[in-house]
Amino acid sequence: MPKSAFVKANMCYDKRSIIEYNDHCFTYHAVTRSPEVPYGNTFLVHTQVVITNRGNNKCGIVCSVEVEFPNGPPMIGRQIKSGARAGTAESFVLLGETVCRYADEYP
Repeated sequence: MPKSAFVKANMCYDKRSIIEYNDHCFTYHAVTRSPEVPYGNTFLVHTQVVITNRGNNKCGIVCSVEVEFPNGPPMIGRQIKSGARAGTAESFVLLGETVCRYADEYP
């Protein structure tokens, strides 16, 4: 994960699973662990991305994120959720830019 105002750059671990893959959509689910950040062993971040073919060389992307605290949320649970959402939103923007760049290069 990149450096932010709250934590230094750190390693995170993703486990991704393809949920759906066909001519109309591509869906994957990811579970991310960040053991190097403060309280990193207390939460998992679940993300899901659905990319749909809208025809006429157009696609749609729907992304979602949820933070799980397997042993209950710590005192700073709200800040962890906020940071996870912000970091994931940044990743989703980069994903959209990558899809657009790929579409432009390979029409």
